[in-house]
Amino acid sequence: MKRLHDLLEPQQLKDVENAPLIMGTRHPTWFPLFSEKSRAIDHLVHEAVARVHREPNGDGWLKDLVPRLLDFTDINGASSALAELRAYGGLLEAGFSVEPIPRSDDSTPDFRIDTGDGPITVEVFAKHQDKEQDCLLDAINTPGAPLPVGVERHVQMVGSRSVITTTAELMPAGRPDPTKTFDSIQANLVSRVCAIKQTEHQLPHDEPALLVIDFTNFGGPQIAQFLKPGQTAPIESGHRGVTCGAIWYAMYGWKGAPLFEEGSHKLVRMGHDGRFRLTGKKKTKLSGVLVVFCAGAVFLENPWAAHRIPDRTRLTLSRYPWFDLSRSIADWQPGDAAKQVDLQRRMIETLERDGSRFEFE
Repeated sequence: MKRLHDLLEPQQLKDVENAPLIMGTRHPTWFPLFSEKSRAIDHLVHEAVARVHREPNGDGWLKDLVPRLLDFTDINGASSALAELRAYGGLLEAGFSVEPIPRSDDSTPDFRIDTGDGPITVEVFAKHQDKEQDCLLDAINTPGAPLPVGVERHVQMVGSRSVITTTAELMPAGRPDPTKTFDSIQANLVSRVCAIKQTEHQLPHDEPALLVIDFTNFGGPQIAQFLKPGQTAPIESGHRGVTCGAIWYAMYGWKGAPLFEEGSHKLVRMGHDGRFRLTGKKKTKLSGVLVVFCAGAVFLENPWAAHRIPDRTRLTLSRYPWFDLSRSIADWQPGDAAKQVDLQRRMIETLERDGSRFEFE
């Protein structure tokens, strides 16, 4: 097997090619198979098939994945299967020994990896948009259905052709509630990311654990490309001010931290601690997260983890496809991650004190 096409039967390929549009877009498996303009993640799908095929039990794992790849009722299940496939291939490419864990129930993690300095449990999670946004897109793309409130549609004749333009505000993490003190677009994204796999029942108590968060279909294939690795930085500077990095805040933020949003004069504060800062019974078992985007992967290490990422494992992760070394936070030397996060927090607190830059209400 050299690509995804080799995994599917001719009729299965036709079923994917002719699958009806869902919420105005193609089935997730359609893109690596038939899209004329391949994305980076589509190339990684094909490379993953070839790499997994060469593993001792790789063909069996790939064939078990097929029903999920061909799920036409729950497209989120198909995109999750693609995320697991890319993760498997990416970990192999980086240099890990990868052991898929036979699934017995929902509490079973996906993989156990090793690079010579001890095993690590890996759980893969494909992040999808808020269900309310699914309903919005479904209503927009249903012929004859009334347009939702706030959505505009215009028809313009250009020669003998009509051009239809639909304008809508899309918020994949959910629409903020203006009556809530701690609610905003970024605040919603922070809280949604912080809560991913929150029960952690798939993770062990006695060894390091890595969560791979895949954002490549967050908001659908068109919207997902706009979520970039900059969200793993503490702050991004734009033309009209600064915006907080929602994924950085989701892991390293603290209760009361200012949530900046470019162009907004409303200062919203974080209503809870970030995932890595939680203590007591809520303390996370995660040693770190690998955040995967359409073009880029960032490793964020937990400076306060009960089980530290082994040194060789950390270096091997840096060879993961499209790894963004400049944005990753890690203990390249013991204590580096804690020092880096502390410096970034001090930067945020200084920016907040310089209130003249933001004209907050």
